[in-house]
Amino acid sequence: MIKDNIKWTSLMLPEHIRLLRQLIEENRLGKKPILDGQQMQQLGLAAFDSLNLTIPVRTIYWKDGLFDTKIGIVADVDMLNREIIVDLLSGSISIPIDHLVAIERV
Repeated sequence: MIKDNIKWTSLMLPEHIRLLRQLIEENRLGKKPILDGQQMQQLGLAAFDSLNLTIPVRTIYWKDGLFDTKIGIVADVDMLNREIIVDLLSGSISIPIDHLVAIERV
């Protein structure tokens, strides 16, 4: 379908080409998943296990339409700012709780 649209670009207005490219880009990016209460509870348990027992975990989170994965140890769970801080080998990062998809033991 996209190939059919692209060969007609010479007959299209620049506004239409821009909208077509925007549509293709939006389809390439993933949508942020919505977790239910039980999944959020499992994320919390895995995060607190890593925090208290210093167990390495793999965090999968949604960032700008793409999924990113980091492996480290949860250093802090900041409920005021709604984020977790994960210590990696190269430093630490903070991940918003709303962007988390999964926390798995390594």
